[in-house]
Amino acid sequence: MSGSGGTGGGGGFDPPETDCGALTFTTQLSSPKASVVRGLKEQDVLDLATEVVGRVTVVVALRSGEVAGGLASPLVQRLRECIEAGTEFKAQVLSVDRGQVRVRVRAA
Repeated sequence: MSGSGGTGGGGGFDPPETDCGALTFTTQLSSPKASVVRGLKEQDVLDLATEVVGRVTVVVALRSGEVAGGLASPLVQRLRECIEAGTEFKAQVLSVDRGQVRVRVRAA
């Protein structure tokens, strides 16, 4: 009997990775900080950075160095990988509605 033999090319099950420079998406801030969000307006540009919370690394949006909130999106894991690999990202504020902030994330 013969087996399938092969060393396998590994993976055709993983989704293709988006090039960091082309990664862009719209999402909302999670756990927005009222004291920071209060001063946000449409078109403001926020810095994005990683932050370790307990044992988890999250992506946060910063306004003048203060955390405005985290990012909630299925693409956050890829975004974190890109930031850790050296790609800088910004988030442009699209809308602010009673503490809910919608942003557009893209490479700087």
